[in-house]
Amino acid sequence: MLVNVTWEEALEYLLDFITPLPRELVSLKQALGRVISRDIFVTRDIPSHPQSAVDGYAIHIDDVGLRTSFVIKNYICKGNFYVSPLSPGQAVGVLTGSPLPAGTGAVIPKESVIVDENRVVFAGKISPGSNIRQAGEDFRSGELLVKRGTILDPGMIGVLAALGYGEVPVYRRPRVAILSLGHEIVPCHVTPAPGQVRDSNGPLLASLVSRDGGEVVGVEIAGDENAGGAKKRLQRLLQNADLVLTIGGTASGACDQALPVLRQTGARPLFWGIRIKPGSHSGAAIHDSRLVISLSGNPAACAVGYQLLAAPVLRAFQALNPYPYRIHALCTDRFPKKGGPRRFLRGHAVCRQDGWEVKLLPGQKSSMLRSLINWNALIDLLAGHPPLEPGSKVPTLLLTPLPLEKGELTGERYPAHPGNS
Repeated sequence: MLVNVTWEEALEYLLDFITPLPRELVSLKQALGRVISRDIFVTRDIPSHPQSAVDGYAIHIDDVGLRTSFVIKNYICKGNFYVSPLSPGQAVGVLTGSPLPAGTGAVIPKESVIVDENRVVFAGKISPGSNIRQAGEDFRSGELLVKRGTILDPGMIGVLAALGYGEVPVYRRPRVAILSLGHEIVPCHVTPAPGQVRDSNGPLLASLVSRDGGEVVGVEIAGDENAGGAKKRLQRLLQNADLVLTIGGTASGACDQALPVLRQTGARPLFWGIRIKPGSHSGAAIHDSRLVISLSGNPAACAVGYQLLAAPVLRAFQALNPYPYRIHALCTDRFPKKGGPRRFLRGHAVCRQDGWEVKLLPGQKSSMLRSLINWNALIDLLAGHPPLEPGSKVPTLLLTPLPLEKGELTGERYPAHPGNS
């Protein structure tokens, strides 16, 4: 077991154990946010045939720019297909989206013509191809539509539906179980007795897991159970999960049971302790092929540990780029502390006209919840850093999920931070 590692070492060690999860088919109604597991290609041209872009009159290619009066041959309603080709001197009334008869060279908007009984008169100018949506103008048959590893959004789902895909192949969602080991923790709906604390970490982690594409299969509290009871809970959760997150008991005190309970289940510890703040009391183990990540019970430390360790694992399970998106942002606030271990400060990042800006959120102690409100970024300060002054450019990790391709970062594979060791 490695002890007191860097974040980069811990993350790479975890990722070495991850392979993408098996594939499954899901309906389009269930596909939002899922990750495509194989390339999908366009099966037919869209549009599949030339269409009118306006309500008006289709005229023959030989008449474009030459003839001004046309005999109205017929009208095409939406959903109908006019099988007879156009002949010179003829016009066919069409609606927006109507398929065009063979021989059509342009469509004259209805606002630009005068209809006289069975004739239409046009005195303006029009060019070949005007107001025609060509076959394949939107998508061509055979082109790559969705690349493996793409997170499906509503627009892509609409395109897939237009192509007749009722189901799509995706990676199975990672199954995640959450277990709080703190003796003092009670469910959030329970009024705590003196010395007890409501569980905020469990619901927080469950929300983050769902946001990151995981399936929460259990959120449990060991409470005042002894080590034997906690061991049985953990063993049961391991049977149904790809990843188990334990909360609390990660320090080395007499009452801290995370590491002893892991060992009692037969799990093999991978590392314990990371040279960061908050979240230094974090570790990981493996049981058969299932990972356990143990996070601090302090709320901010728990949340930061999740973002740095668990979120990358969930992305790797879904064949996504596991690394956080790194930017350099202008910090608007002062942080007076200096020196000490590498720090990850909670912030809120926005992209302004002149670049990224990050605001330091209040409540930066690891025991505080306040900095988790409106939190979407981590300011990454090196060990031994000076005080942070307003206007400083700071390395910042964006936490909102981004559909990144592997290696699509800021010119380097992240994490890569000089002096992290």
